[in-house]
Amino acid sequence: MKMFVILSHTLSEIQIQEINDRFKIDDIVYLPDSLQRMWSNIPPSGEWQDDFLRKIKNWLSEHLKKGDKLIVQGEFGATFCLVQWLKERGHAVYYATTERKVEEEQLKDGTIRTNRVFQHVNFREYP
Repeated sequence: MKMFVILSHTLSEIQIQEINDRFKIDDIVYLPDSLQRMWSNIPPSGEWQDDFLRKIKNWLSEHLKKGDKLIVQGEFGATFCLVQWLKERGHAVYYATTERKVEEEQLKDGTIRTNRVFQHVNFREYP
């Protein structure tokens, strides 16, 4: 069984550990570089176009097997469309949850410096 990762970044060590411990995955598969660039650069302007995901869906159709799982997060519309398409085909699709820790420091000039730290909690299956 494989875990396909469709994110704009690589997995952290903590995330890889959870995948191995929880899902008993044989292989973690990232998109090929050209498709990764597409996923990471969905145009922010204009209307949604189904063509944005055509090549990614074609690649997934060729590589996914029954029982494979996926982690999908990215641009909201692209994520929504891809998750819906994958679930219609019977695949289990997950997203990462995080805990956000915010530290604020008031500077001498009255401004506030904010440091945000996001820490992985777990993967949750899309409903």
